[in-house]
Amino acid sequence: MFWKLILNRNKEKGGYNRQKVTKETSTLGLISNLVAAVIKVILYFFTGSISILSDAVNNITDCVSSIISIVGIKLAAKPSDSSHPYGHGRLEYLISLIVSGIVLTVGFQFLRASIKRIIKPVALMYPSYTVIVLIVTVLIKIWQANLYNKVSAAIESGTLKALEKDSLSDVLITSVVLISIAIEKTFEVTLDGYVGLVVALFILYTAIDLINETISIILGKGLPMETVYEIKAKVNSYEGISNVHNIRVTDFGPENVIVIIDAGLNYDMTLEEVHNIVDKVEREVSELLDITLIIHPDPLGSSEDIINHVEREIAKIVRSNLNIYSFHDIVLHGDTIYIDVDYNAETIKAKEEKDRIKKIMEDKLEEIFSEYKFSIILNPIF
Repeated sequence: MFWKLILNRNKEKGGYNRQKVTKETSTLGLISNLVAAVIKVILYFFTGSISILSDAVNNITDCVSSIISIVGIKLAAKPSDSSHPYGHGRLEYLISLIVSGIVLTVGFQFLRASIKRIIKPVALMYPSYTVIVLIVTVLIKIWQANLYNKVSAAIESGTLKALEKDSLSDVLITSVVLISIAIEKTFEVTLDGYVGLVVALFILYTAIDLINETISIILGKGLPMETVYEIKAKVNSYEGISNVHNIRVTDFGPENVIVIIDAGLNYDMTLEEVHNIVDKVEREVSELLDITLIIHPDPLGSSEDIINHVEREIAKIVRSNLNIYSFHDIVLHGDTIYIDVDYNAETIKAKEEKDRIKKIMEDKLEEIFSEYKFSIILNPIF
């Protein structure tokens, strides 16, 4: 299997050489796309079918996508510099957008061409070998999609994942063309324009889906819930540290994902003890999960009686409201006590509702502790 060969050739200590893996995978994709495109262009000259031509041009855009991937991954692998201290990894996401944009453009072009063919249908002739040749191209695209799937899963490449989806859409597109040819030859009806329209709409759907997924990452997509649970479980498994919360993610590229968490440690630990635990957890969990973990330590408990008293009262408030999950970081500054509260962001969305909950909590606490002011900081939990 080519994907195994590529991964084994480029395996290094601590993982894979993503640049070389992506380059070799994209090169194989480029060659297979060229073969499929040339075959379909030749078929078009023999048949005059707009659906076959749209399929061929779609494969040609796949060739462009592969070239962009090769060049883009090389740019994304550039080392950090003074202007980009976190590297250039986000270029990979921009490349995915370019690939998606190319697919979108092709979709609109053949949407127009297909509508014209529907308005002015043309009777076509399909030689018997047409079906066999198109089946061969379907098998090529299935092989290609499997290649992208295996490699993208191994190196977590958004670009290769986008190419995999494009390859799978090509399989469906060519299959629809094959079915339409069979119907035309059997029932002597003209479906070419309608099939071209279906192909164009599917191309547009694929492109929009890829664009949405990539933009979601660029805008700050959170971690999958299974990864969040894994981080919490790993960190909480260390002695002396618990209560992981406020997980934030900064994604500078697939090889540079920074995860910042808050975690509780006993308030009476020395600074040196806290540092030693945090340093150990950050180092080991980062290596295990292939991320950069940063831990902000929060004190569990307090030497201040007022803080312990407030903690008991806020616990009662939290238990009485299903939309409030938990609290942490009770800090006294002067006569003001600041408290972080996690709330259900799926249910509470309007600013007015958040302000109302915040005021209710502050009023209840100030009624009990009249000599203090309270400031509730609401943290959304999805």
